[in-house]
Amino acid sequence: MDTSEILRTIATLNTRTVRAERIIARYEQELSAARRSLAQTNHELEEIAKLAEILYETNRKLGTVTDYLLEQQTTKLGDQEPKSFDAVFNMVVKQVEDKSKSDSGDVGSGTHGASDYA
Repeated sequence: MDTSEILRTIATLNTRTVRAERIIARYEQELSAARRSLAQTNHELEEIAKLAEILYETNRKLGTVTDYLLEQQTTKLGDQEPKSFDAVFNMVVKQVEDKSKSDSGDVGSGTHGASDYA
């Protein structure tokens, strides 16, 4: 091997090294951005989990209160069903019917109004 071949080999290796260093730097930047994004996503997930726990607990307490009120109403009426139960039951049935009608009628539009859940 003569000197020119050695210099050409060194230059080729140097070029490849510089190219590899640039690629590594770019991957390190992408990794850093991905880690920041993951940390933010994990933080948001924790906040959502806390909110879900609060909503679940609130729903459970409201259910307990509703059960108590319905039980008190039943006790007052004796064997009759409470009117509040009928009202709640009728409202739920109407919502289910309205939702099924809107789902079958608005399949192409993809829009659902707030009235579906009111």
